[in-house]
Amino acid sequence: MKMTVDDYLGQITNERIVSENVEKTVAQAQQAATLKTAIEFMLDQFDTGHLGQYVMDVKMKKGDNVSVRLEANLINVPMAEAERLDVKMLDRGPEYPVNLYMIIESEDVNQSGLRIDELANDTDQNGDIDTLVNRMSEWLAENLAVVAEARG
Repeated sequence: MKMTVDDYLGQITNERIVSENVEKTVAQAQQAATLKTAIEFMLDQFDTGHLGQYVMDVKMKKGDNVSVRLEANLINVPMAEAERLDVKMLDRGPEYPVNLYMIIESEDVNQSGLRIDELANDTDQNGDIDTLVNRMSEWLAENLAVVAEARG
């Protein structure tokens, strides 16, 4: 799927984002079946031409819950900060591929409290789902471990 910056911002502004919100424990969030459900949900949104967001509210053993999300975006900026997609970062005219990003938010993940990494670009989105599940599984385990370690 490809979109111009204006099309992307228009879908967000008009709240045309298809979203799924779930609550999970750390163990549940890391299960391959959970990750596969989340990734398939997002790929379904791409297939129908919609922006999507899959939000997992992960209950940690210590401290506040952690937000783990899959989001569609043109660059590695959370949807909530879409206004940053201005002319300094992307030209308004051309269409850009919509990529799939993994996001974790917690004051304990790093100094900024936010980690965002690409899970799938427009080529990867048509690839093997198990590859994407494995990639997200490794990323999630690593980042949840950082949060748990910071909390002692």
